[in-house]
Amino acid sequence: MTKLNFLLVEDEALIREGLRSLLEKENFTKNVFEASNRAEFQEQMNKNIDIVLMDFRLLDTNGLELLGLLKQEGAYPKVVVLTGLEGTELIMNLLQSGVHGIVYKLDGYKEIVKTITKVREMGSYFSEKILKLIQTNAHRWDIVPPVVLNFPERELLKAIASGLTTKEIASELKMSDSTAETYRIRLIKKVGVHNTAGLLAYAYRNGIL
Repeated sequence: MTKLNFLLVEDEALIREGLRSLLEKENFTKNVFEASNRAEFQEQMNKNIDIVLMDFRLLDTNGLELLGLLKQEGAYPKVVVLTGLEGTELIMNLLQSGVHGIVYKLDGYKEIVKTITKVREMGSYFSEKILKLIQTNAHRWDIVPPVVLNFPERELLKAIASGLTTKEIASELKMSDSTAETYRIRLIKKVGVHNTAGLLAYAYRNGIL
């Protein structure tokens, strides 16, 4: 059996160390490399990695941005995303990005091992829960809104989430009241919700905030 090199991308040390300890006991494991942030991830990209096990939400980046880095560098290991988030838009964005597997953290380590085994055998693997989500949302596959926003959009969301008024947001972001309101309306339209409450729900559901 050919053994695999893993890159474990997780910013919580306890989770990362625990998962590494479990992986090192598996007969399919050769090495387990680690990264806790964007810089460490980039440093590890020159390793001969077979499978990346990646938490979606990191302190200074997220899984979609790291997938973009892999493509820029011409590196194509298998990528399995681990996430505690269940936002439909998030999962669809990950699927569109070309990930080879997605595991919900609540499903536990056995599901991780199952996904690794299937990805190794077949190239990709998605649980029944993910397949049902794909089927249910197939009609809007090409119009799913993004879950990666630019810096001004994220700053606007943070200001809204902190309870600031439009006037206070404008002052915080150094823009006019009318510009702040225009940006808010544009962001609501961009993610396909109806109001500010929907915008915040979308952001929390998909790990943007």
